[in-house]
Amino acid sequence: MEQLQKFSLDEVKTLQSLAGAAINDVIYHIWSNTSNEQEEYQCLDWLELRFDDKTRLTFTAGEESDGIKIVVFDPVKERKKLLEQFDGKIDIKSFRVVKMDIWNDILNQKITNVKLTKIKDDFFPNDEMILVFANESQIKISISYEDGLLVEEYEDEPPVINSLDNFPEE
Repeated sequence: MEQLQKFSLDEVKTLQSLAGAAINDVIYHIWSNTSNEQEEYQCLDWLELRFDDKTRLTFTAGEESDGIKIVVFDPVKERKKLLEQFDGKIDIKSFRVVKMDIWNDILNQKITNVKLTKIKDDFFPNDEMILVFANESQIKISISYEDGLLVEEYEDEPPVINSLDNFPEE
């Protein structure tokens, strides 16, 4: 059984400090494996968020897709290393994705909150996080053990009604 991983204290502080920041550019860095000539395998390995104050933050799924991590990432250096190490069969392809609907809706919107699951005082599992924006849009970033990072729109679940005892009659 895999051990549950957690965000480090520094990562939690960094994520909490995003409140008030606005994303103005998003780059997907795709890990691409062409060793199988029949089918290219790709996964979103690094997600780079660029902010209006010129700072950036890069998330990765980690080498084992064992949790979301905040990293310092140089795509040119990493690409060169992978191409040399794997004889050109592994590459990194980078794409600006701000025109995708999921990102277009939140561009230049202030982040109001970063939701993390909390198991106990200092234990926040690093398998997912939800960015909440001023326009009430939410983006969930999570781990897929086959596809690296997953990015999707998120909506809070409506409350579940367990009983009709106190339900108003028409």
